[in-house]
Amino acid sequence: MPIYRGFIVWALAIALILGTFLLFVNFGWPGQASDCIYKSPDGCFCEAFDPAEVTSGAPGVRQPVNTWFNLYSLLSSFIVAFSVYADRNQLARNPPPNQMRSHSWIPELYIFAVLFLGLGSMWFHASLTQWGNLIDGISMYVFAAFLGAYSLRRIWDSDSAFWISYLSGVVLFSILHLYLPSFINIIILVLAYFALEIYIWIRTGKVMQGKAKTAWLWSLSILSILIATFFWWASHSGNFLCDPDSFFQPHGLIWHPLAGVSAVLTYFYWREAEDV
Repeated sequence: MPIYRGFIVWALAIALILGTFLLFVNFGWPGQASDCIYKSPDGCFCEAFDPAEVTSGAPGVRQPVNTWFNLYSLLSSFIVAFSVYADRNQLARNPPPNQMRSHSWIPELYIFAVLFLGLGSMWFHASLTQWGNLIDGISMYVFAAFLGAYSLRRIWDSDSAFWISYLSGVVLFSILHLYLPSFINIIILVLAYFALEIYIWIRTGKVMQGKAKTAWLWSLSILSILIATFFWWASHSGNFLCDPDSFFQPHGLIWHPLAGVSAVLTYFYWREAEDV
């Protein structure tokens, strides 16, 4: 039934992504080491690791803090899945104001994107391999491409346009990931989202549709990701919050979970916002 579909997608995605991840943790990580291990002793987002384990493909987790705190995404994606369930439970009495409160598959895709945003990052920090880095990048594009594609869906009443723009964005930026730093690709996707969001405000003649609730939700989402980005930068190799041997690794403890907070707040913003 569509009412429970979000929970099914959530559970199956966890079983597939996290279950496969744990197999590699137990049996080893084949493949070429990431270039970051050669830059400096703390070149892979600060947290200390044993380079010999990376190059040998040994079992285990290279960066425990940066890896395991990505499990925040189990909770963040469950919050979205539960909200989707609750909304669909009310659909018989209230017509949906937007796609996030409908029976379409778009909410399930967002549940997956919020979940994969965290679980995909685990593959890189646990392995520090080139292919683990690619999975980490794809997990970010799966989420970031949704921002612009859903904003386009709010403007243009076409499911086909949504799916084509979304899948094209994920594929394109996954390929660009091989040639450009991931933060450049994410900036491009986020700027595209902002352009579409501003267009919506101009077209409706109302910023955040003139509603305090949507304004607060969107603003808190942006604030969360800005704070997260600050700690991402401050904990980079050589920056003032980077201490490779400390448990306090802001990249894993703050950047990852706050990105999840921003994703959940963005969902609640879309849940309240009406389609154009």
